[in-house]
Amino acid sequence: MEINITDHARDRIRERVGLPKKAVDGNVVAAFEYGVTHKEATGRLRKYFEYLFLSQGNVGANIRLYGNNVYIFTRNNMLVTVLPLPNAHKAAVRKIIKRRDGDVPQNPV
Repeated sequence: MEINITDHARDRIRERVGLPKKAVDGNVVAAFEYGVTHKEATGRLRKYFEYLFLSQGNVGANIRLYGNNVYIFTRNNMLVTVLPLPNAHKAAVRKIIKRRDGDVPQNPV
């Protein structure tokens, strides 16, 4: 799968994530493959995904949360921009990643 990155997105990653030029491509691939998706989100985090989807219009069809940042991709896997994740949602993202990685059972009794 090929992921394209706009010049704007490259600039935003360097500015907001703080990565050097050579690390941008690897970070984007990791975000796309391992980032939290809308399908995994629940509650307020799911509503935040829906807000992002609607606010991006036709562009932000594929959104991932990775490393305290929001990566917005188009339908054809082009990274458009990167936004900081609001503090209110960081704990929910950590919880999803922990559950997904098998540290916490999905349906605790």
